[in-house]
Amino acid sequence: MKMNAIMNLSAVSKQSKKAGLPPGSLIYVPGDQNDPAGGNDGEPQNIESVPVFMNPFFVILYNESGFSEKTYATVDELIRAEFSPDTLSWIHAAGLNDPEAVRKIGEKYDIDPLTLEDILSMKQRPKMEEFDNYFYTVLKHTVFDDTKKELQDNQISIVTLEKTVITFFENEADIFEPVLKRIKKDGRIRKNGTDYLTYALMDIVVDHYFFVLEEFEEWFDEVEKRMINQPEKESVGEIIHMRSELFRFNKSVWPLTNVADNWEKSGSKLIKKSTRVYFRDVQDHVVRIIESIESGRVAVTGIFDIYNSGTSKRLNETMKILTVISTIFIPLTFIVGIYGMNFNYMPELEARYGYYICLSGMFLIFMGMLLYFKKKKWF
Repeated sequence: MKMNAIMNLSAVSKQSKKAGLPPGSLIYVPGDQNDPAGGNDGEPQNIESVPVFMNPFFVILYNESGFSEKTYATVDELIRAEFSPDTLSWIHAAGLNDPEAVRKIGEKYDIDPLTLEDILSMKQRPKMEEFDNYFYTVLKHTVFDDTKKELQDNQISIVTLEKTVITFFENEADIFEPVLKRIKKDGRIRKNGTDYLTYALMDIVVDHYFFVLEEFEEWFDEVEKRMINQPEKESVGEIIHMRSELFRFNKSVWPLTNVADNWEKSGSKLIKKSTRVYFRDVQDHVVRIIESIESGRVAVTGIFDIYNSGTSKRLNETMKILTVISTIFIPLTFIVGIYGMNFNYMPELEARYGYYICLSGMFLIFMGMLLYFKKKKWF
């Protein structure tokens, strides 16, 4: 918990560096798990201090009759490139920490400075904003690190114009590889517009959330079995961590209901009527994932109850054994106490075999109580 608090304070510190700057100021604000340009102090970087990491730029041009791929080593090469008006273009940029490159792309495609500012801030929540000539969509590509048992987020910004879709990645990832293969296979994407390509990109991000859910389920099963067999004090921290990761996952998924709904209900000419039903399908998937997350929360609560039950059971077993031992020795202690009294005239003190008779009687009492407790199944 302390480490999470430190990370949150660090995130606030990075964001606070933008305080007082005018709207649309292009400063790269890294995410919690990614700070390639932050230096040793992890501060947001301005245009002058950040090296160019966004290269090469990958572009795929396509229409119903074919496709072509191009790679540009620098943003200047990309800006100078002219694409045929008969084709749609998908521009892919990854390793996003170069404000100057983002500014130049924004100027070429007439993207609002506030959008450019959001593209460079890795603290965005999933959202969709509609402008006159484009849509801006923020998604979170979330994967589960099975080694560290934690989620890792990769922010994706999608700018959808009439003829162009631009995707900005916080880190390089191959999540969109299946979409690229579909374009190359003369699939439905090539027969539709940029709105359908955006749907395909959103859909594959949402579908990957199901893989995360599977990882969570395996984690739940593993911890639950451990709780049943051998509950340990260290397990409480893991259960709390599990609940925290579920909460983080929910923060990435929950806003997508509004994102998909806004796409479906938008009256923009950039969205065809035939495409709206696909965004409704994305929304249905998101709802299913949210319901599964809620079930996961219930599962975590159940695991914690199992831990408490196991701990209570172990404590009860220990108390039962101690109680049995105490009960057995109470009469024996009583006998020893009787014969430990300092009287001169006690009937058994002069008996020749009194010591052995006393020990034998104590042993019989001991065995008798053991048999009685065994019969009652007290241990």
